[in-house]
Amino acid sequence: MRKNFILLRAVALSVALSTLLMSEAHATVKDIHEITDICTSAERITKDYALIGMKITYHNPQKNLDESIKHLDAEMRDLENEKEGKKLHEEEVALVREWHKIEENLTHTPAKQSALSLHHHVNTFAKHCEKLSDDLVAIMTNKAEHYVLLIERLNLDVQDLAGSYVMKAWGAIGDEEYYPEAEEILATYNKKYSELMEADATMVSPEVKSKLKVLKKHFMMFEFMAVSHSGRYVPLLIAKKADKIDEETEKILKEEESEVEK
Repeated sequence: MRKNFILLRAVALSVALSTLLMSEAHATVKDIHEITDICTSAERITKDYALIGMKITYHNPQKNLDESIKHLDAEMRDLENEKEGKKLHEEEVALVREWHKIEENLTHTPAKQSALSLHHHVNTFAKHCEKLSDDLVAIMTNKAEHYVLLIERLNLDVQDLAGSYVMKAWGAIGDEEYYPEAEEILATYNKKYSELMEADATMVSPEVKSKLKVLKKHFMMFEFMAVSHSGRYVPLLIAKKADKIDEETEKILKEEESEVEK
């Protein structure tokens, strides 16, 4: 029954994403938000899966995992409403292939071996998501939409780093993989943040920049802890901070999107 359910979800994902790419000539800010939100939801799955494996129950990672999967299902249904048609994009095919692998990992009881596999598949999945969102932005005429995507990507980096950190705390990722990955995420986050802060006020309002500064203060804790070699880990705290940043980012995105769509 579980495998049949997974197959149905994977088929829904394939259909939904193909309709999104088929309608790319009419792409909107909502399309960009949806495809990037798919990436972010996948990163949250990695984090909560690892927390379950560590038997951390206070933050109820099982509930969070179930909600993330449910949220992804809802996003897929939204994407299925796209009507226009065009030949499937190769990135969409690759994305669906990785989703099948992610779903397969989720059929197993969380273990370090399957967690590492899940982590790798999610990272590949996210790269395809980013390529799809880049393609959508490229065909849009309103240049401010690029900054909507950058804000989304900041949150994606936070969730990615949180997942990697929890994996490291669990022992599912070794030093040789974790630290270079963490450094790369931090570098890309700070680059995007700088671009947003330097953007013209017509593209990113002072109000949005002010709120992004608050998020940056939260992220500074990630920066400090992510590269620490102390051997002391606080995965629950990281998970809570990541969830808080996710919530606040959603509010900022709504404000930025309303400015873009004026």
